[in-house]
Amino acid sequence: MSAWRVIVTDSESASGIAPACPWPDVHAMMHGGKPDDAWVYDECCIGPRIECYSERQAARLAHLLTEANAEVCS
Repeated sequence: MSAWRVIVTDSESASGIAPACPWPDVHAMMHGGKPDDAWVYDECCIGPRIECYSERQAARLAHLLTEANAEVCS
C-alpha cells in the first residue's frame, strides 16, 4: 500500500502532499532523531511534492490518494 502525507511547503504551512518517506530511520535522523512526517528532506524523501494551497484540501487529497493506493510512476 502506498501512503501519502501532508507536508510543510515553502509557504511554511502544511498545505502540500508527498508520498510517505521510504526510509523512516533516515528521515528521523534528519529531524534530530524525532520522527516528523511534515518535513521533507532531499536525502531520503521521494517526490512528487504537490502544493495544494489549502491545509484542509491537502489533508483530504493525502487521504484519498492513500485510500486509492496511488503510487508515483517512474
